Amino acid sequence: MKNTRIISLFLAFLFLFSGFFVIAGATSDDPAVTSGCHSVDAAMTLSTEEKLTDTAKAVVLYELNSDTMLYTYNPDGKIYPTSMVKLMTALVAIENGELDDMVTVTRSVLNQVPIGIVGIDLKAGEEISLRDLLYATMVASATDASVVAAAHVGGSVEGFLQMMNDKAAQLGCQNTHYGNVHGLHDEQTYTTARDIARITEAALENEIFHEMFCTVEYTMAETNKHEQRTIITSNNMMNPQKAKYYDKRITGGRTGATDQGGRCLTLTAQQDGMNILCVLMGATPTMAANGSVEVYGSFEESKVMVDYAFANFQFRQVFYHGQSLAQYSVANGASHVVTQAASSVSTIMPSQVDESQLKWVYVAANDTITAPVEKGQKLGTAQVWYGVKCLAETDMVAMNGVQLYQPPVIPEKPEAQSGSWLTLLLVLAGLVVLVFLGMIALRALRIMQYQRRRKRRSRRR
Repeated sequence: MKNTRIISLFLAFLFLFSGFFVIAGATSDDPAVTSGCHSVDAAMTLSTEEKLTDTAKAVVLYELNSDTMLYTYNPDGKIYPTSMVKLMTALVAIENGELDDMVTVTRSVLNQVPIGIVGIDLKAGEEISLRDLLYATMVASATDASVVAAAHVGGSVEGFLQMMNDKAAQLGCQNTHYGNVHGLHDEQTYTTARDIARITEAALENEIFHEMFCTVEYTMAETNKHEQRTIITSNNMMNPQKAKYYDKRITGGRTGATDQGGRCLTLTAQQDGMNILCVLMGATPTMAANGSVEVYGSFEESKVMVDYAFANFQFRQVFYHGQSLAQYSVANGASHVVTQAASSVSTIMPSQVDESQLKWVYVAANDTITAPVEKGQKLGTAQVWYGVKCLAETDMVAMNGVQLYQPPVIPEKPEAQSGSWLTLLLVLAGLVVLVFLGMIALRALRIMQYQRRRKRRSRRR
């Protein structure tokens, strides 16, 4: 107990005289502050930049490992999604269909496929697996494959559309509506960059979707109407054969383009422990004199965003499991309690930030901590703030147990007994008498000795 008190006093001294730590009992109720930038719904970002791209109408730059919103531009503006629609088409089909089902392509379904689209040349009567249809949808952006897959899983294209809109609502997409399953221009098909980030983040948790999203090349099985077909990703930034755009940091992606929606690209990129999700929508391409695309806009501006992310942000560990934090007095406790971090936490922060710019805030769960306190008991949360942005937090737990204070037991004095003073006086009187008698006896003995000595002298004479 004595050692615990010494440690508590030492830590209290350390915390009081360190400008690095701040102890607080409450924080703002504003979700944008309490959540900081750690949510796809974050109202603030780590970046302070206003616009980093030339033509894109909306951008979201999000770090998936830490759920950190790094940068946004017009994240909630209404955007035509182009083939970003196929992200939801594939996700709903994967979740509700059997990938090994063999699908027979019908003329009535092919009649619902727009003319002049990118496709895999599906034919009426062709038998093809749902798996191959979805790979074609995700990798090659095949519109005919998306329509056939939707009709099979949903019973009809209309039924599947309802499933897509229901899924969007389930994921919290308040500004997204689907009027078709492929993304060709439709006034009833719209979304936002934030909703695309929300959908992609959720979809990437599905292993099958993740695999399709990250596939560069896929060979489809032979069918009764076609020999094997090899499809290549439409995301040039993933394809080593597209040297002009290839970037080895890019791990997955989905492209889209319409005249009304511009050039869109959703991609993931990894480097130095960071996993970036970049949603860039509505970029304007530059066309060459011969009608070919000279500058896509989506690839070039997405590279700007990826470069910006890896150059300006980094992972840092801010809490260590068992790290000493704050100490608190304990009502009715035998000692103070010292708290420690319940877990190790790493987070994303701007690369140029040093520790002097960070603030540690300790938020007790209750205004008063009352004994007994068990070792490991949660007593609040510890947070790291950068300005008005909460970068990370962890539970504060008791480093030491605190027992109820037990006051020392003092033995009661015995009650005075009647006659005790009289007894004491008698004893004292007896001692006086004994001393007096002893003195008399001693004097008598000396007189006798004196008389004997006188007799002896008289005889000698």
